[in-house]
Amino acid sequence: MKLRLLCLFLFTLHWSLVYGTETDGKAYLKKGKIELESGKYEDAILSLSIAEREFPLLGDYALLWLSNAHQETGNHDQSLKTIHILLNRYPDSPLRKKARISEIRELIAIGKILSNGKILSNSGEVSKIFESYVRDYSDDEEMRFMYGQWLKNKGEIQKAKSIFKGLYVGAGVFSGIAHNELDPSDINAGDLLERASNLINARDFKEAESSLRTAMAKGDRRLKNEILQKLGLSLFRQKRYKEAAEIYRKVDDKYWMACSLYRAGEKETFNAVLNELLKKKDKKAGPLLITVASDKRRDLKTKDAITTYQKVIEQYPSETEDALWGIGWTYFLTGEYRKAIEVFDRLCSTYDSSRYLYWKARSLEALGEDAMPVYQTLMARNQDFYSVLSYIRTANTIKRSNLLEDTVTTIKKIDRIEALLELGMSNEALLELIYISKNISSIDNLIYISSKFKELGEYNHMVTLAVKMPYMERLHQFWYPLAYWDIVEGLSGRYSIDPLLALSVVREESRFDPEARSVAGACGLMQIMPQTAYQLDSKLKLGINVTQQIHDVKNNLHLGIYYLSNLINEFGSYPHALAAYNAGGEVVKKWIQNGRYKSLDEFIEDIPYSETRNYVRRVLTTYFEYKKVSPVEADMINPAPFL
Repeated sequence: MKLRLLCLFLFTLHWSLVYGTETDGKAYLKKGKIELESGKYEDAILSLSIAEREFPLLGDYALLWLSNAHQETGNHDQSLKTIHILLNRYPDSPLRKKARISEIRELIAIGKILSNGKILSNSGEVSKIFESYVRDYSDDEEMRFMYGQWLKNKGEIQKAKSIFKGLYVGAGVFSGIAHNELDPSDINAGDLLERASNLINARDFKEAESSLRTAMAKGDRRLKNEILQKLGLSLFRQKRYKEAAEIYRKVDDKYWMACSLYRAGEKETFNAVLNELLKKKDKKAGPLLITVASDKRRDLKTKDAITTYQKVIEQYPSETEDALWGIGWTYFLTGEYRKAIEVFDRLCSTYDSSRYLYWKARSLEALGEDAMPVYQTLMARNQDFYSVLSYIRTANTIKRSNLLEDTVTTIKKIDRIEALLELGMSNEALLELIYISKNISSIDNLIYISSKFKELGEYNHMVTLAVKMPYMERLHQFWYPLAYWDIVEGLSGRYSIDPLLALSVVREESRFDPEARSVAGACGLMQIMPQTAYQLDSKLKLGINVTQQIHDVKNNLHLGIYYLSNLINEFGSYPHALAAYNAGGEVVKKWIQNGRYKSLDEFIEDIPYSETRNYVRRVLTTYFEYKKVSPVEADMINPAPFL
C-alpha cells in the first residue's frame, strides 16, 4: 500500500513539474514578447531565453524575438548566432523566411561594424546568402530590390541592373521604384513587351498600353507585329473597340478586328470582314457566325437564325454544341417546344450539361407534359444553378443542413495553433495557419484550419482554402460562411432585403476580402466603385472622403446593401437587380425592353454579356446554398423574386 502511494506521489510530482515548466515557459514567452514591444530589451532577453528553454513547442518564436532583442541592444553577433540556432533547430518552422531575412540584415550590420564604413569584409558571405534567399523566395520583391541595392553599393552595377530590370519587367509592387534605378538605354522593346504581357495577365490594361506604346517608339521591327497584337488586346479589354479594330487591321488579324468592330457596333464593316474570313474558310469564323445568328434571333429573324446555326454545324463542326444550343433556344423562345425538346435531347445525349436538361423540362412543362422526373434529376445535383431553378419551378422545400453546429469538436487539434491562440497571439496564429494551409494532409486537417480561420474572422482565407477541396456537406459552413453576420443582418433589416442575398453578393464579389480591389477600381467586400460610393454617401452621410474608407467593412457593407436594396426596389426581382449591380441599370433596362421575356429564367439565360450572365448564376446559386443553413425560420426560397 505504501509502495503504491509512493509511486502515485512520484508520478503526480513528475507531471506537475513538467506541466508547471511548460506553463512557466509559455508565460515567459508572452512576457518576453510584451517586453520586446515595450522596448525593455534586456528584460526581454532574459524572459525569452527562459521561454526557449522551457517551452520548446514555440521555441522558434522565442528565438526569433530573442534575436530581435539582441539586435536592438546592438549585439549583432549574438543576434546572428540566435538566428542560426533557429534555422538549424527548426528546419520546418514557418518563421524560416523571417529568420533568413534577419540573417542577411545582421550579416550586413556586422560587416559594416568590422569594415568601419569601407567595403564589407564579409561581403562574399552576404552575397552568397542573399543569392540563396532570392532564389528560394523569388516572389519577395522587397528583398530582391534590397539585393539589387546591395549589389549596386558593392559596385556590381550590371548585376544590380539585372535585378532591377527583372522587378520592372515583372510589373509587381516594386516595379516603379526599380525603374528609377535604370537608365532608358537599359530597357529595350523586348523588355517592354514582356512587361506589358505581365500587366495584361494582371488585368492592368491601361498600364500595358503605355508600355506597348513606349515599345513601339523603340522601333524594333522584329517585334512590331507582336507589340501591335498586344496593343490591340489592351485596347479591346479597355472597351476601346474602334481603336482596337484599327490596330488589328494593321496586323491583318481579321478575327480580332471583326470582334472589335462587332463590339463597336460597326455592323456593316463587321459583316465585310466576316465575309473575308468565310471566303478563306477560316475556322475562327464559326464563333462569329454564332454571334450573327444570335443577333438575327434577337431581331426576330427566326428562319435566318436557324439557317445560320445550321451552316455553322455543317462548316464548323467544332462549334456544333453552341450552334445546336442556339437552335434549341430559338425554338423554345418562339414556342416551338416539340422541336426544342428534340434539340435538347440531342445535346443531352452528347454533352453532360444541366442547362440542356433544364430547358428540356421547361419545354415539356410548356406542352403540359410531365417534367417532374427531369426536375428531380436536376434537384439531386449540388451547387448547380439549374438545380436551384428546378427547386423554384417545383416549389420544393430545400433540404436543410444541420451543419450550423461546430463540426470540429472531435478533430485533432494542432498544438502550436492552440498555444498561440491561448497566448492571445492571433497575428502569429494567422501566419501559422496560412503557412500550414499550403500543405493539407487530410480533410480533418482542412476542417480544423478552416475553423480557426473562422474563429479569427479571416473569412477570405477560410473560403479560399475550403474551395480547394471538392464540395461535401462537412465543408458547407466553410464554403458559405455567415460572415460579418451581425452587421449584414442589421443593415439588411434596415433596408428590407434578405441578408443571405447580401452575403451571396459579398461572396461572389470579393470572397470576403475587405481589401479586394479590381483593376477597374472597385473596392472592398461588395466591390463598390469610388464614384458610386461618393454618390451613395451623399444620402447615407457615412463621412466617406477617401478611397480607403470604402474598404472599411461596415462602410462597404452599408453602401453595398443600400445600393442592392435600391436596385431590387427599382427592378422588382433578384435577377434583374443582380444584373444591374454587375453591368449597370441602363443596359439592363434595354435588355428587358428588347427581350420580351415571358419569365425571369429566360432573361437570365439570354443576358448578352457572358460575364454578367455567369455572375447572376453564381450569386443565385450561392444564395440557394446559404438557404440550406439559414438562421431564418423559412426553409423555402420564395419564387416570387425569381420567376
